Order: sequence, then structure tokens, then C-alpha cells
Amino acid sequence: MTTHEPTSASLTRGQLPTNWTTRRVAVRDAADDDTPALTAIFNACTYAQPWDPTFHPVELAEIGKLVKRSHAGDEHANFRLQALRQREGELIGYFHLFHGAPQPDVCWISMFVIHPGFQGQHLAQEVVNGLAYHLRQAGYRAIWLEVYLRNWPALRFWTIMGFTTIVGYEGDKEPGEGRQARLMLERPL
Repeated sequence: MTTHEPTSASLTRGQLPTNWTTRRVAVRDAADDDTPALTAIFNACTYAQPWDPTFHPVELAEIGKLVKRSHAGDEHANFRLQALRQREGELIGYFHLFHGAPQPDVCWISMFVIHPGFQGQHLAQEVVNGLAYHLRQAGYRAIWLEVYLRNWPALRFWTIMGFTTIVGYEGDKEPGEGRQARLMLERPL
């Protein structure tokens, strides 16, 4: 992966709105009091740990740090954690991303989680398409993310969502017990 020095055009790129909606999902910046529900949502997804070691059980404090980081106005200003709620209901998931990383005109989705009870209802597709719309409006040219090769459900989801360009590979060169590899995928905006 290559990175570029920020240009004056990249420094003026926008960020996601603090609140936005899809047909069935309300998206907003996560609040401190969302931390228990966001932690429970993440921990409900630990079934994916055999395919993706990211999904190990976490403590409340770990998610709390991410929520606080999202509110920081310092060097972490490019990090954003947004909570997903059914339009008239409960929290169902969240995502976090970095604006302008790893390149000034790219956003990096560092985590995207939907509670298993709400998976398969195409809510995530609505959110990803809304996210793509807002990032395109903010001046970005692409979204990148990373997927573990053994996480076939995630690979299938993200490629269906248009993340079909491989921009990088990290991990072991040969398969085997305890070995891992990840693809960095891009969706042009």
C-alpha cells in the first residue's frame, strides 16, 4: 500500500454527517451511553472468531475507548464511530472508519458489525450504500477495508457490495493451522 502526502484538496474533504438515515436504519455518531449496547453487539459476533481473530470477546472499556476516540478533536479527528439503529427501534450495529486513510482521498472501514439477530435482512447493505453516497458527496474516491480470507461470509458480503478490487495482501504465504491472511479491498465511489 502506498500513502500520499495530503494536498490542499484532501485537507478540505468533508466528513460523514453526524446523523443520517437509510430507508430502515438511523445512523448517528455513537454516544458514551451507547457503549454497553455496542459491546454486547460486538460480543454477539464472536462466533466469527474462527474465521477472523478480530472477533474475540471484548470488555466494555475497549469499546468505550473507541467511542471516546471518535469524539476527540485532536490527532484522532479522522476517526469516526457511528451507531446503527432501526428507525423506530434498538441499536443493531455500528461501524468505525478513518477519513483520509490510508490515502487522502480514501476512507478505511476498520470495523463493521451487525448483531446476528438482524443479519440477513439487508440492513447492512442499506448502510454501506448510504455510507458510499455520503463519502462520495464529501469528496472521497474510494472506500477500503480488510477481510480475512477464511471469513467467507464477510468476503461474500463485501464483494457483493462492490469491494472487488484487491489493493493489498497481508499474512502468511501458505495455508495451515494457525495461519492467517487478509485482503485489502476497494470500492470505488
